[in-house]
Amino acid sequence: MAVTHDIDTKLSSEGRVVIPAAVRTALGVGPGDRVRFVVEDGEVKLVTAKSLLLAVWANNSGGDAGDSVDDVRRSRQADSARSSAKWGRVAALAQADARSEDEIEEGLLAQLGLPR
Repeated sequence: MAVTHDIDTKLSSEGRVVIPAAVRTALGVGPGDRVRFVVEDGEVKLVTAKSLLLAVWANNSGGDAGDSVDDVRRSRQADSARSSAKWGRVAALAQADARSEDEIEEGLLAQLGLPR
């Protein structure tokens, strides 16, 4: 279960709020650190950069969606295998066609109905 902190603080006349030391310690933030206020359904969450980073990492490192690094690696390997197979077929067809360039040219011109 998550640890709950219930600490009161006061809004200054300038609209500023001091984040109490116990809250800063619990969040692991200090002077110069960036935080984000998320307002949702009348409540405010104070979100740290570290918690955002962890959330992004968690969303992109597997979980229910699988391991995206492995998925990309498998996809690239499959693409490489298909490409190699295609170029292998092209090389085999080129090697099997023992006609000279002149014979190939004559055949193409004949297919187009042009005299040589």
